[in-house]
Amino acid sequence: MGVVLLSVAITVGVAVDTTGRHAGLSVADRAQLSDLAALFGIMSGVSMFMAIFVVGSTFGFVVATRRRQLGLLRLVGATPRQVRLMVLGESAVVAVLAAALGGLVGTVAAPAFLEVVRWKGLLSLHLDLPAPWLAWSIAGPSGIVVALLGAWRSSKRASRVSPLAVFQEAGLERRRPSAWQLVIGLVCFAGAGTALVLAHRLDPVFALAMSILLPEVVVVGLYCFGGWIFPALAGLVARPFAGRDVSARLARDHVRTAVRTPVALAAPILAISAVAGSMILSLSFVADWATALDREQLAAPYVVETSGDASVAGLLAGVPLADPRVSVVMRLNADNTDQDVEIVDPATAPEARGMKVVEGDLSKLDHGVAVTKGFSSDSGVHLGDKVLGARVVAVVRDAPDLYSDVIIPPSLAPAKYRDATPELYFVDPGSADLRSLLKGTDATVSTADEWIDQTDAKTRANNDLGLWILLGPSGVYAAIAIVNSVLVGASQRRVQLRTIALLGATRDQLRRMALWEAGLVGAAALLVGGAVTAVVGWTVRSATSADVSGQAFTLPWLPLTAIVATCAGLTLVAALVGSRRAVP
Repeated sequence: MGVVLLSVAITVGVAVDTTGRHAGLSVADRAQLSDLAALFGIMSGVSMFMAIFVVGSTFGFVVATRRRQLGLLRLVGATPRQVRLMVLGESAVVAVLAAALGGLVGTVAAPAFLEVVRWKGLLSLHLDLPAPWLAWSIAGPSGIVVALLGAWRSSKRASRVSPLAVFQEAGLERRRPSAWQLVIGLVCFAGAGTALVLAHRLDPVFALAMSILLPEVVVVGLYCFGGWIFPALAGLVARPFAGRDVSARLARDHVRTAVRTPVALAAPILAISAVAGSMILSLSFVADWATALDREQLAAPYVVETSGDASVAGLLAGVPLADPRVSVVMRLNADNTDQDVEIVDPATAPEARGMKVVEGDLSKLDHGVAVTKGFSSDSGVHLGDKVLGARVVAVVRDAPDLYSDVIIPPSLAPAKYRDATPELYFVDPGSADLRSLLKGTDATVSTADEWIDQTDAKTRANNDLGLWILLGPSGVYAAIAIVNSVLVGASQRRVQLRTIALLGATRDQLRRMALWEAGLVGAAALLVGGAVTAVVGWTVRSATSADVSGQAFTLPWLPLTAIVATCAGLTLVAALVGSRRAVP
């Protein structure tokens, strides 16, 4: 599944890049391709993280469940090196077969995925798909390397299994992290802690970008200390129920003393709940920030959407203030990718849109360029630098809905864009009746508040659509990993369950115990994932609140609840199926 995800992301990414090189594409088409490239770039990063995280966790779990088998091999003369090579060899065989199958499925899935994207309205162009060998040559070896990296650490543990393990009916599992886990975990927590301390100083746009990486860093840190966290937290969750149900008490005792099984089940639940929850919450808070900026800065009382009607310009010529908005896609420098650029009237834009200067002087915009603070931080373009052959004369505050990151006067725009019909106008009609003035045209007149509300609704709808693309494939991968961990854990406990049955436990009690175990570990993982989501959300909220006051607080309960319900449902269903197979 990891190879499929990576193969699809590579195929679509190359197709977007190839199609973007075609001449004659419209501004809207180039903007669409630029957005898709960014979307699939993030998707490939999230997919790779899920693949590495899940594969590494699964290998460690599987090797731990084979302790007696490995001990038997050592007893009959296998050396530690032979055991290690055996584990790596098994992993290599499975990885090669899985990578080949994943490449073939990815070749079929890429066009189907593009059709879904087109059906959802994110794509109107026909993309030129590359030859499948390109995705195979990257995704296949990447999948094999990820599998071998996951197996490498587990093979070291396997090589240390003592021959005496074959005689052990039970064994204590080490809870304390290894030296490497301790170092990696502390580094991850230190990075996350630094982000929290500096949250109120972060640029909101940078905070949004950071919210994609930060949950992954925190998840890795938590996993390093998983042997302490998940068994202990699952035991605490069980406390209210352990005194009422013997099955719950048995489940509590098992998850508190075990390490590998709780951590293996918790890993995919923690990963998908933390990453998905953080993205959902961060995008909601950034939408609140953008809307608050619109309300604070937009000075014009009306917004006119032209719908491409060129006659609107002449009708608005006599009103006190009519600021046209023209957005195009241009290549800033020879080594830069395409960038959204706003062509503005220097005489009207600062007044109508309330542009706030951070550095420089907007009065020089007639023959210069202005950039937003976020763009300046990300791209390294500062006051006085050259862009499009002109100096950057001002750095202005970010306002994503009101203007683009790069702002130029008509004098710097290519000739083909100078007569472009504005998308909309920010208008102060004075005493004129704006709706009567534009009657008979295709234009739509909205008050500033109405336009801001409509823009906010569109932003959230686009965010939801983007999240489906970003998280849908990774969510399927996480779902497979959750079910796999539960079923593998159940299959390895048959001897233990038979022993409990001999002591008088009924089938119903054993099945309830399996459900309780899965439910307790799943609840612990969801609690930790929820805490990560809250921390990342608080970081983004702190950055946006420091930038503009008066923000709404929109908590997306429905998608967050859906994540919890899906993870819990998959865990319990898999536990029920596994218990029916394992219970004698």
